Amino acid sequence: MNRRDFLKVSVPAAASPLLFPHRGITQALAPKVSLPAAGADGWISLLNGRDLNGWYTMLQKSGRDVAQGKKMVLMEQEMLHIMGNEVTAEPAEPGYLATNQEFENVRIRVEYKWGVKRFPPQSLGKRDNGILYGLVGADKVWPTCVECQIEETDVGDYFLVGGVRGVQAEHLDGLFPEGLGLGGWTGSGAETRTTRSVPPTGPMDDRKIKDGNFENLNDWNVVEVIWQGDRSAHIVNGRIVNMISKLQQPDPQNPGQFIPLTRGKIAIEMEFAEIWFRRIEVKSLV
Repeated sequence: MNRRDFLKVSVPAAASPLLFPHRGITQALAPKVSLPAAGADGWISLLNGRDLNGWYTMLQKSGRDVAQGKKMVLMEQEMLHIMGNEVTAEPAEPGYLATNQEFENVRIRVEYKWGVKRFPPQSLGKRDNGILYGLVGADKVWPTCVECQIEETDVGDYFLVGGVRGVQAEHLDGLFPEGLGLGGWTGSGAETRTTRSVPPTGPMDDRKIKDGNFENLNDWNVVEVIWQGDRSAHIVNGRIVNMISKLQQPDPQNPGQFIPLTRGKIAIEMEFAEIWFRRIEVKSLV
């Protein structure tokens, strides 16, 4: 498809909740890059439409800030373009594009559309990407984090990576449970119901399957993450598909122990399929 025609198609963005103060958006100790001011609706864009200021890349073998030179990630037509580089017979190198800053108690919203390029060794597989959040510790592929999966037919799955653990909560085939709205958990529903009361006894790289199938394979999609304290929810085109509570990470100071995972960087995967993002933004929940 002609790229200009491909980018014209649009869907409306998800509705925004009431304005909240922005104490929940915090900065990493280094490097410090100021976020732009929030708009009237409280959203802060993490894309400036010109360059990748405020972000860095990490590839599995090549390391930090090499992907830009390979044109695996760039800003184009005021959008983030991932894996738009030339397809060759060589296996593509996976990685991610991460913020310099850390965040906590935020709602994350992205709007994406698949491109047409596919790369070995997954040329015939499902197109795959993901939103990583709560990214902490050393940069590597893959880091300690939570992933909201963006993969054909699997959008909204959880992957708990790098020893992260948590408890999948009850979710209702796309419906919002009592006490959870776009502004987070409140009121009598603040205690998320789960099928078990405590996380697993040890670390695990675990996948937790979503409910429903609400993505558009050939159009723009809006995916959101509500991340409040040590729990989160995944929303696909306005339908809640997955929830988790009691998120924990390995304690870097005490091997074998765990601490709540409530803060970290946000990242976008670079895997084996071309994808466009015309919106990546955050809004405070406090």
